[in-house]
Amino acid sequence: MIAGSLAVWGGLLYGAYYYATDYIDTSVRMVQESNALHVQALSERLDAIQLEVAEVKETLADTDQVLARSDQTREALNQRISELDRQLGQLQESLDTLRKSPDVAR
Repeated sequence: MIAGSLAVWGGLLYGAYYYATDYIDTSVRMVQESNALHVQALSERLDAIQLEVAEVKETLADTDQVLARSDQTREALNQRISELDRQLGQLQESLDTLRKSPDVAR
């Protein structure tokens, strides 16, 4: 009777061990599959973000070039305005000189 009891308990322990290991193995496999899907999705998102970052960098580089050209254009315009102001001053002096000359009919 004790041998039968031990055999039943042994069978129950073995069955519980087998069931538990099978359950754990199945759970681990499911988690691994789920993780693989999540890793793939994250990898795709990372690739998309890297492409967007590259586009932003390119846009920033283009913007820097446009701003540099804009600064050059602004500087050229400021120089031209300064030159025209200088010429206007010279013309104003010449006009004042002509007005003061005795040959001007008043």
